[in-house]
Amino acid sequence: MLYTASFYAPDDWVGQAYRVSRQHPRGRRVQWETLPFLYPDRDLLRAYRSGEVDFAGLSEEYRQGLNQKWDTLTEFQRWLSEMPTRGDITLLCFERCGEPCHRQVLAQWLLERVPGLQAGELR
Repeated sequence: MLYTASFYAPDDWVGQAYRVSRQHPRGRRVQWETLPFLYPDRDLLRAYRSGEVDFAGLSEEYRQGLNQKWDTLTEFQRWLSEMPTRGDITLLCFERCGEPCHRQVLAQWLLERVPGLQAGELR
């Protein structure tokens, strides 16, 4: 089952936690695996933070980037094919629950792509 949560809400983490943000939160010890192929593009994040791109634009461009990686990265394809056998996983990044966040876009993309993957609590 797939879950999403903030780094700052460890009570919401279920199963294996994976960091899907480019940066590690300061002052936190590592309690997760990293998945660099799921990170949003740096330029896209800069454009979003500067207001050049709104959340809808970030979502669309991020999904396009995921599609391109799916088409070209063997490591990404392998990880996705193994997802249903991994048990519960939680995708982590910085945004607090209820805030627009790329982890929610990623979770929806994964649910569309990975047969048999089910959604848990997507925060």
